[in-house]
Amino acid sequence: MSDFVPQEVIFQILSHLPVETLINCTLVCKEWYALITSSSFINAHLAKTLAKPLISQPILTRRFTDSPKKEHYFLHLNHKSLDTCQAIKKSPLKPIENLYPRVVGTVNGLICLSDDLFGYTDKILLWNPLVRRSMELPMPNVNYKDVGPHSFILGFGFDAKKNDYKVVRLLYPQSEEGNPPKVEVFSVMEKKWRMISGEGIKFCFVEPGWTQCFLNGRVHWIAYEKNTRGGGRNWVLLFDMEDEKFRKMKLPQPVDTTNPMNVFISVTRGVLTVCSYYSLSLDIEADDRYCDIWEKTQTGWVVGLTGNDELLIATDDHGGSAFLSRFEVRSGNLVLYDPKSRKTNLVVQPQGVIDAFFAGEYIESLVFLDKESGATSYEVAKIEEKRKSAISDSEGSAKHVLEEDRSMMGSSSNDSDEEEEEDGLFGRNGLAFQKMIAFSVQLQKMM
Repeated sequence: MSDFVPQEVIFQILSHLPVETLINCTLVCKEWYALITSSSFINAHLAKTLAKPLISQPILTRRFTDSPKKEHYFLHLNHKSLDTCQAIKKSPLKPIENLYPRVVGTVNGLICLSDDLFGYTDKILLWNPLVRRSMELPMPNVNYKDVGPHSFILGFGFDAKKNDYKVVRLLYPQSEEGNPPKVEVFSVMEKKWRMISGEGIKFCFVEPGWTQCFLNGRVHWIAYEKNTRGGGRNWVLLFDMEDEKFRKMKLPQPVDTTNPMNVFISVTRGVLTVCSYYSLSLDIEADDRYCDIWEKTQTGWVVGLTGNDELLIATDDHGGSAFLSRFEVRSGNLVLYDPKSRKTNLVVQPQGVIDAFFAGEYIESLVFLDKESGATSYEVAKIEEKRKSAISDSEGSAKHVLEEDRSMMGSSSNDSDEEEEEDGLFGRNGLAFQKMIAFSVQLQKMM
């Protein structure tokens, strides 16, 4: 085929195909293998994927079963109903005690996993499940041997200026309470950690329930700042992946004074979203449990939202919500709930540990397929054997049927809604967040 069709035309045709088809295309001949695994093709394919509508991108879910102890990852290809899904092979990260890792976040097809929920392992992994390649990060510069007991948070994002994926780590030694964190950044391009300044960061974070998200080149966390009167105020702390500087953003009232343990941040359809959970009773077992969802521009434990404004909610085995149960080992279902009709439309994932449920938008990509990335394949021998066999049998012209191009993922990082420093965007009243829904969902009545 290459003898009759110009290389530029082949490049353009292949760059529109989904990842699974392209992996099969690497078996056709040496020329196609070299083309598809080149960094120029990987970048071009990703650019086309990011240009597609946000609503077309799939949703990634993770479920962990306690008996047997096993992780399950799925890609839900229908963003609206979630009724079509593709199972993903288990992650290459082996957590301690055969439990589950933290899903830090996803960017451009890479999933960042951290084994920090159940001990000090300093094991962090970047993983592209569709190309079956991963990269285990080296030991950070500062760890338990250096500072003893500590807490830390992670952020995962992309430096578009340098075409580089980065992980930022803020570490708080218990012996240095009140001091700024020790901050270091890992660069996939540099393949190492390096220390940067943490001066001026006066924020604290909730352990182990912190959340992060990546939007418009910046990592976002929910943080809180203590005051001398014993109270505090919640903020959004941002880290810019390009200039590696920290900034802060105001939250609307009353989210800014809510218990930070009950405030979580995410990106939904390219929009920064904050969920705030609360109860009108001091009794944590009471039935009046609520969730307010705020979006920057315009519940059970709300894990995510779909293209139909339905909620992904983790509910316990008794039909109630998972609210205020994040530190208990409880099992339940991940369900799709319509706040307008107050009905559960679909059980997306059955019977998993509630704290282990994860749902987030996912971008299909070939990132890590090129050798220059330094990522390793946990099925490389099998893939190479198939490729050599196909080339040998067909002398470079293996029979292959090109599948139809399917409309897949958009990019949360393409959204034009830029964050500025606190007074630049939000004004002095911090009102740029609006409630996505005009009422608080009474979680106990969801089922």
